[in-house]
Amino acid sequence: MAELPQSLHAQLRDTLRARILDGRLGPGAKLPSEAELTEAHGVSRITVRQALAALQNEGLIVKLHGKGAFVSQPRAAQNLNRLQGLNEALAAEHHALSSKRLVWREVKATASVARQLRLATGETVYHLQTLRYMDRQPLSVNSSWLLRGLGERLARVDFSQRDLIDVFEQEGGLQIGEAQLDIGAGVARAQDAKLLQIEAGAPVLEVGRLLHDTAGTPVQIETAVYRADTFRYKLNLRR
Repeated sequence: MAELPQSLHAQLRDTLRARILDGRLGPGAKLPSEAELTEAHGVSRITVRQALAALQNEGLIVKLHGKGAFVSQPRAAQNLNRLQGLNEALAAEHHALSSKRLVWREVKATASVARQLRLATGETVYHLQTLRYMDRQPLSVNSSWLLRGLGERLARVDFSQRDLIDVFEQEGGLQIGEAQLDIGAGVARAQDAKLLQIEAGAPVLEVGRLLHDTAGTPVQIETAVYRADTFRYKLNLRR
């Protein structure tokens, strides 16, 4: 049976994908503009946008608002076989990780935060928001809510180069026992997209974590929004 002809945007997608996979367009390389691709391949602007959207959905490119489309950087992968901070998990890969503190303040616990931390609604907790970088590129926006006593102990701690779990154990005096994770796909909201230098609506990885000490007491809620083109999780499963 004869193969069905490909659509124009699929042909352009495959042409650009081949250039990326064979190294002609390396990590971080800027793709030609939409106008340049339209002229070079004799297709419409809509066809070009469909091809680029397909490559973005595959994680091969990232579109930066006002700057164009770029080949994605190599991804980092964290193994979920044990509870680790990102610095600890990626130590063997020699990535440069750092965090910039965006928000650090006392707030009143919402009903959702209070329920997860086993507090009364309106009790004081600490809200922390950071922008995490990997190899000097934005990786994730992380928002945390901490028990008041823990937040007070960490108020003057510099954790820009450290995992929060390590800080909780060393300066916070806790023994961390376990965490529950909720991992799913999402799209970047405008505020997160600006921080992550991606377009609003771009695919992201959303991770929720509830951290407990060894006595089973919840001590931290964290939500993280990762750039889907640079980060993933790995699991080893046995039967």
